[in-house]
Amino acid sequence: MTPPTPEPAVVSYGTRASTTHVVRRGPHLFHWHRTPGVTTVKAAGPPPSPVLRHLTGQPAESAVRFAVPRAAEPPSRDPAQPRQEPPDVVYELPDSVSIGWHMLAGDAVPRQYTDVVSRVGRAVRTLHQNPAPLAPHRPVPWLGGLCDWLSRRPDTLSERLVRRLGAGRCARLARWAEEAAAVADTVVLGTLSPGVIVVDARDRTAHVLVGAEAGHGAPALDVGAFAEALSTSVDVALAGAHHSPEQLDYPSLWQAFASGYGPGRPGDAAVRRAALLRRVHRLRAMSGHIGDNAFLQVQIDRLPALVEQEGGPLIPAHRDGAGAWER
Repeated sequence: MTPPTPEPAVVSYGTRASTTHVVRRGPHLFHWHRTPGVTTVKAAGPPPSPVLRHLTGQPAESAVRFAVPRAAEPPSRDPAQPRQEPPDVVYELPDSVSIGWHMLAGDAVPRQYTDVVSRVGRAVRTLHQNPAPLAPHRPVPWLGGLCDWLSRRPDTLSERLVRRLGAGRCARLARWAEEAAAVADTVVLGTLSPGVIVVDARDRTAHVLVGAEAGHGAPALDVGAFAEALSTSVDVALAGAHHSPEQLDYPSLWQAFASGYGPGRPGDAAVRRAALLRRVHRLRAMSGHIGDNAFLQVQIDRLPALVEQEGGPLIPAHRDGAGAWER
C-alpha cells in the first residue's frame, strides 16, 4: 500500500474493509484518505456520478453540508497505467474524527450534539423530499448485498444465523430485505450514523460524509440506519470505559434527529425493519472485517427477539439513557 502523503497521520485506523489515514492540512482542515480493503461486504470508492451530483446540488441549510469525496491520485502512479478500482478517496473535513468517535472516546457526551443532529435531521428530510435522478438506478449497495447473502447463505456466519434464528425467521428477514430493496423513492445516504458526522468547532457546521453506500432507496433506510447506529453505540459504550448516564444518553440524539426530520418521517414499521436489516448487515460486516468475537456472539443471540419484534427494540423509547433500548 502506498502511503497517501509524506506527512504523518494524526489518526489512523482500519479493518479488512478499509484503512483511513487522517492528515492535518491546516488549523481546521484535515484530509481523510480512505483506502479500500480486501473484503467486499462493504462498498468502496465514491458513489456513481449521478448520485454525487445530486448530493452536491442539495439546497441543504448552511449549517449542514454533504461531504462528497474525490478520488485520490496515488503520488507514484504512472499515468499510462489504469487507475485502481475502486480508487482511494479523500474527504476534506474540519476535524480529525467524527462526533461518534468523540463520544465513544469520552471526549463529549451525546447532549452536546443535539443541536447538530437536529439540523442533520432537517437536511436529510430535504434530501429525501427532492426528486432523485431517474437514471441510472443504483440501489443502496449494502442492502443489495444483504439480499443476496440471505438468499444464498454462502458462509459460516449465515449458517450460524440459520441455526440461531430458524428457517422461518430467516425467511422473514430475506423477505423484508427484498421488499426494502424494491423501493427506490429517492437518493439516500445509506450509512447515516454519528460516525459520518464531523463538526466544525468554529461554527457548529455539520459535515455529513457521503460514502460508497449512497444510492437509491426508501427514506426509512437512512432513518433506520441512524437508530440502529445509536443502539450499537450504547452497546459499545457499555463494553468500554465511558458509560456514565450522560455518556449513554444516545436517545437524546434520536429525539433531536426525529424532531429535526419532522412529521414527514417514514412510518414506524418501515423504520424498525430498516434498523433490523442494518443490524444484520453490521454483524455480517463485523464477521468479515474483524472476525469472530464475544461482542458479535452477544449481538447474534439477540437477533431472534429482534426479528420477532420486527426491529422494535432498536428504536429508542421515551426514556433516558441506555434504558431507552430494551435489552
